[in-house]
Amino acid sequence: MAAAVLAGCAADVDWLSQYLRPATFLAWHGTYAHSIFGVFFFLAVIPSVPIARYYLVPESRSLGSRHAVARFWAVALGASFCTALLHIAMDACESNGVALLWPFSPKRFAADWLPSIDPWILTILIACIALPELLHLVGSEIGAKAKKPRGQTGAIIGLVLALVYVGARATLHSNVLALMESRTFHGETPRRASAFPETLALLTWHGIVETESALNEIDVNAAAPDRFDAESSLRLFKPEPSRALDAARSTVAAKRFLAIAQIPKASLEKTEAGYVVVLRDLRYAAAGETQHEIAAIIELDRNNEVTSEELVWARDLHR
Repeated sequence: MAAAVLAGCAADVDWLSQYLRPATFLAWHGTYAHSIFGVFFFLAVIPSVPIARYYLVPESRSLGSRHAVARFWAVALGASFCTALLHIAMDACESNGVALLWPFSPKRFAADWLPSIDPWILTILIACIALPELLHLVGSEIGAKAKKPRGQTGAIIGLVLALVYVGARATLHSNVLALMESRTFHGETPRRASAFPETLALLTWHGIVETESALNEIDVNAAAPDRFDAESSLRLFKPEPSRALDAARSTVAAKRFLAIAQIPKASLEKTEAGYVVVLRDLRYAAAGETQHEIAAIIELDRNNEVTSEELVWARDLHR
């Protein structure tokens, strides 16, 4: 049980990078520890700890024979593999994305089906733990004997309900995308559409549709497609092409940012010294994850030469 819990939570060790620089968080979060390679690394380390202790510390040999130890190792390895794989699979259903194929490919997989913290899944899991425990207490009071391992039925029901819930979210996401892609926004045809779930409201999705001249933000009610009005979207116009923007996009900071940004939006401001280009990802606001939003700031002189570039926390832009 300890090995399974540790393996299932180990991938989130990359969250510690949030206490370092934004560039470090960008490089670490959702990459190495959330890859298939990371799963096998944790499997090689975590289940091996009690086995190594068995052979190295004679006083700890309470598992019995070597056959029992081998059986224990097989069970611990199987349970750890399932929990570690389930962790990154669930994270791939969110909008942050995970680099499953690292180090062979830096591509991130993000289905945009689930919020980062889903209260509905938590409710399902808590109920499937608490209710069987309550029934067990009632049964023990009347002297009933359990016919199955304690918690088995609740675990199976919880897993099935969670999978059904994720499947329903995936279906709603597909329907919302199809709805947005079938309309025109302020006279322009959609080039790309994205939809992000509302944390509490199951049927409300935050949509962003890219057209030729703008990025359109709009909320979609999946239960009322006939009420969808594309003309009510908020238009965020794209900046006009310029040498300053081209120079900014060629910087190292911009390339690192654009490599992981799902819906990049550039803004160009003219200053006394030249220009300031800010690159942001609209995905953060739409998914409600602005706390860890990262932006790229590139400053240029009047000759469009880059004078500074860095990745920053977006929350610091307003200070």
